[in-house]
Amino acid sequence: MAARLAPALRVLRDEIDARWPERDRRSDGWIGDAAHQGRKSDHNPDADGTVNAADFDRDGIDPLLVVRRCISHPATTYVIFDRTIWSRTRGFRAARYTGSNPHDKHIHVSVGHDRSLENSTLAWGIATADGLGSRSLRSGDRGDDVRALQRLANAVGAKLAVDGVFGPRTDAWVRSYQKAERLTVDGIVGPKTLAALRADAR
Repeated sequence: MAARLAPALRVLRDEIDARWPERDRRSDGWIGDAAHQGRKSDHNPDADGTVNAADFDRDGIDPLLVVRRCISHPATTYVIFDRTIWSRTRGFRAARYTGSNPHDKHIHVSVGHDRSLENSTLAWGIATADGLGSRSLRSGDRGDDVRALQRLANAVGAKLAVDGVFGPRTDAWVRSYQKAERLTVDGIVGPKTLAALRADAR
């Protein structure tokens, strides 16, 4: 019987590829190597030939956005990335991962073996996620979260450069937005400011 990647993971892979078409794929994989084949692993085909795990290279994507979307998907059983594991059995609370492979070059995603889970075509939300996580953003921050904030701000008329730098212009705009929305004017994009932005951008 030929092995096949679980349809749920094919949907995930397609969404990641659509959002980051130029991403690095060197650490991608789904069929288990010799080390995996010698033990129980979701990278090995199950009784119906389905492989219920896939790895995605961290380079060229926003890995924590992918982790966040995966742990909110009903098909996911666990995710491993950068020495951390999030599993359904622990309510997806982050825990230290102590396996021999630290998973610091890729994200591992496993889905359930129940047919309804592995065959799920429910969207993962990668293409539509704004990239903003749970941490607050403030002056001096840099990275994909700041780019996502700047894109969201521009959706409500900010006209900021999407450069991933929370500099003086972004700070000034955030403060003016907070003042207009009667929020605490502190220049920090926390839950209340983010909620207001998302509501205005709809």
